[in-house]
Amino acid sequence: MLLSIIFTASFTCASMANELVIATTFSPEATAHIISQWQKQPQSIAVRTLNRTSSSLERLLDTPMGESIDLILTSSPMLMQHLQDHQQLNPLPPLPRQNQQQLVPESIRNSTVAVAISGYGILANSARLKEKHLPTPTTWEGLKDARYQGMILMSSPSRSDTNHLMIETLLQERGWEQGWATLLEVSGNLATISSRSFGVSNKIKTGLGVAGPIIDNYATLLLKDPQLTFSYFPQSGASPTFIAITKNSAHQSDATRFIHFLLSDIGQQALSDTATGKYPVTPLPESDPRAKQQQRLLQQTPLDYRQILLRQQLVQQLFDTAISFRLHQLQDAWKALHNAETRLKRPLPEIRALLTAIPVSDRQATDTRYLSLFNQAKNTDNSQETELMAWQQFFQQQQYLAIQQLESLK
Repeated sequence: MLLSIIFTASFTCASMANELVIATTFSPEATAHIISQWQKQPQSIAVRTLNRTSSSLERLLDTPMGESIDLILTSSPMLMQHLQDHQQLNPLPPLPRQNQQQLVPESIRNSTVAVAISGYGILANSARLKEKHLPTPTTWEGLKDARYQGMILMSSPSRSDTNHLMIETLLQERGWEQGWATLLEVSGNLATISSRSFGVSNKIKTGLGVAGPIIDNYATLLLKDPQLTFSYFPQSGASPTFIAITKNSAHQSDATRFIHFLLSDIGQQALSDTATGKYPVTPLPESDPRAKQQQRLLQQTPLDYRQILLRQQLVQQLFDTAISFRLHQLQDAWKALHNAETRLKRPLPEIRALLTAIPVSDRQATDTRYLSLFNQAKNTDNSQETELMAWQQFFQQQQYLAIQQLESLK
């Protein structure tokens, strides 16, 4: 307790100095170049970052330490919505450019601005793939290939809002049931589930997996390594990077200048350099080799953020119940299915249907009454626990039936 008090006091005293404190969900490597360019500007002040998960930042902003934070930098609209709903963000100051606001969910435009965009795709370790005589996966369908058993990496939406948005992109593109079927089949090839989204890229770099779906800026930071490649999903939409000023910021003027810097030509260049890995919100010139991909991202159908926010807890709970908490069972079941299909030289759609079914219908995924079960602030009875137990029983039964049918084929 004493150490905690000392740390809190020293943190608060330090933040009263002439420095900006930026709380961010990005890795230190992803923000280092932006900050170094800011430090070169006239009258810039020192910047210190706190790199945390979204849930950790939500908790931090509710403590006295949160009063020392000036800016929030994240790709999570869920975090920004939470902070705005709890009156922890200031209204936006006048901006030098307004066109980027179309990238911001309407419900948070009063407090939040988009300063960059990213896209989603697959990072692959080409050296490891070559060793194993395997092709490079470039789509979700490719990640389902049985030859990648035990070699794919990804994170959980409950641990990474970036990953949550990537999964929602898949669900909204393919539809609720087909999207989950894809995720469940890919999960049969997972080596592990990383605790952070940038952990996926680091593990692929070190060869702990051959490929994994991630956001582009974490991949770009590593692409100087010739053994690594990155391919965008064909339907990857733009994932904005958001920034907002906290209500309790002691450096409102400097925080505003930092946002103006990010939206300036120099700031936009810093955000889009390979040292940062994002795309600017302002159009790149046609001569720029990244201009075509930037336009592809911006031309995709925008995500339905209202839907994402409504079912955020449902998607996180369902992913962990269906995949994270039963990963070893999934690995065993899919391996047995792949072996059986190889031996019989034919697909087994009935067994695949058992392993890709989910206990939540498309209708339930948009039913506000059903979704309220997963809102812990409003759910005061045991209805959520009852539902989660029903999910567990559903998946256990599906697994049992699948294994039973596979054994009958021997």
